[in-house]
Amino acid sequence: MTDAKVLAAQQWVNATYGGVAGYERCPEDGRTGWTTMFSLIEGLQHELGISPVVASFGPTTAARFDALGPIGIDWTGTTTVSGNIAKILQHGLFCKGYWGADETETGTFTGATRQAVIQLRLDMGIPTGDGVINVDIARCILNMDAYVVVAGGTSKVRDIQRWLNGRYWQRDAYSIGPCDGIYSRDVQRALMIAIQYELGLNPTGTFGPGTQAGLRAHTLQPGDTGIFVQLFSAACVFNEPVGDYRTDQRDSYDANLAAFVRAFQEFSLLPTSGAGDYPTWAQLLISTGDADRSASGCDTRFEITAARAAWLRANGYTVVGRYLYDPPESTLDKELKPGELATIFAAGLRVFPIYQDNARDVTDFTFAAGLQHGRNAHDLAVGYGFNQSTVIYFAVDYDATQDEIDSAVVPYFRGVVAGLISQGKRYLHGVYGSRNVCANVTAATFARFSFVSGMSWGFSGNLGFPLPANWSFNQIKEFTVTTGSDVFDLDRDVARLNDKGAATVNEPAGPAGGFIAYVQQLHDRAIAYGGDRPADQLVMEYIRHVAYGGGNPVTAEGWSVLIGDYDHGFVTYVDGHPVTVQNWFADPFTGYQLGAEHMMATANAAYLKP
Repeated sequence: MTDAKVLAAQQWVNATYGGVAGYERCPEDGRTGWTTMFSLIEGLQHELGISPVVASFGPTTAARFDALGPIGIDWTGTTTVSGNIAKILQHGLFCKGYWGADETETGTFTGATRQAVIQLRLDMGIPTGDGVINVDIARCILNMDAYVVVAGGTSKVRDIQRWLNGRYWQRDAYSIGPCDGIYSRDVQRALMIAIQYELGLNPTGTFGPGTQAGLRAHTLQPGDTGIFVQLFSAACVFNEPVGDYRTDQRDSYDANLAAFVRAFQEFSLLPTSGAGDYPTWAQLLISTGDADRSASGCDTRFEITAARAAWLRANGYTVVGRYLYDPPESTLDKELKPGELATIFAAGLRVFPIYQDNARDVTDFTFAAGLQHGRNAHDLAVGYGFNQSTVIYFAVDYDATQDEIDSAVVPYFRGVVAGLISQGKRYLHGVYGSRNVCANVTAATFARFSFVSGMSWGFSGNLGFPLPANWSFNQIKEFTVTTGSDVFDLDRDVARLNDKGAATVNEPAGPAGGFIAYVQQLHDRAIAYGGDRPADQLVMEYIRHVAYGGGNPVTAEGWSVLIGDYDHGFVTYVDGHPVTVQNWFADPFTGYQLGAEHMMATANAAYLKP
């Protein structure tokens, strides 16, 4: 949608500075964006005597602007700056949605400009400062940060953003951040800097040894109060929701916060103490979490020999990720070797398959490539004998931006899905990548599980994004294993074990085989029992009778009214002729583990009353 004030800013800045060395014209379309802000910054640089101009509000620009002193209206009512610098700032305010000046005041810092700056500073969460613009405010006027809640944002997150700005904006290492209600890498960095200030460190914004040592000394317990509870609870808000659990920023470690922490710890596979200990701090703040925590999963490009399998088993690993494929031009030799699966299984280990064909650049991701890779992964998995409904993790092994995820990565995974379906959908697709990649691919293509590249903590797709809800493996540390004369690299993966991996291959039965065998046993008992009800009905009644019959007083009465009572005699008969009970099955299509009681109660109803 065209905005007249934005269009006026674009036309003015192009007309005024179009001939300046280095200046890049912005589109004159009435739509605000970085190109317009960059043009205004370049115009400001020209006014400050910088040549050639560049599209960045860098140190030189900041120093020259700072030398102007505070910009506003002084105690005598006189404007402290006018002309083109004032016009640039006013156009910047208009582009951010603030009324920078009345029509007759453009180029003069007057009352309307001051009111716009006051509102901007209020939205930022910092003191109004009588509407004065300093270098920090100018940088914010000429960027694309929003200071009101935008689509996808929440007021709860915005309150924390404003709180961080208000408390730390005048500290040297801190930059005023957005207040748009969205947890992002900028907000994550701001929180890290705030924590480092409170720990008495020289802030870097990274999770270094000093920060780690400081947080180890700041374990929080229910009943604690103060700034570290405020910072910790802010980090909790940034990582919500966890199932049905949410929380708020607070300065007291109360029962609500402890309940959220326990849910977060359980979700993240941490000890559920409910305390703000170091592993929990780490998991809230960085995608690796505590990289030295124990983990039962791993992955590697190296063949798992008998000796390596024994080492893995002896060191607490239960599941290992291995590659189905290595591109012909690769020198890594990382695909599964003949007999390797048998070696892995013989050691009591499981395996989860990974498919990667380059996958290190946006150009590797197209629908056509995904279609080919899905088919190839299917054929390779069949060749290795992987059982039906095994999850194959397709890799995105680089820091894909949101635009690249939308334009390339998601279409690639739609191709993967089509490829697997074209082969009969024997296997399910999972995704390996950053938190943001995993979450987006899951939402768009229903990936069964996410294998998160958490050890790439610097990825923009990991900074400012919570762990995806369907995570199965979180890759947290790469290290070298030396055992005798053997040396190989290994990635440590926290294994949630919602995907247990494969423990066998070449099983003739599908994932619902055990349940089908159970139903067959019940059907045989029903025929032997006789009675006046069909055998199919007796099977359905038996499977549902505990949860949706006499065994559960909450549901029994309602179901008895709906479809009648079950045959108590048949239940007694089966109890006297035991069967191997399995009241769940893995759905062959989705891989989800489903309970059978409600399904059979519903089937029983449809059978009796179509």
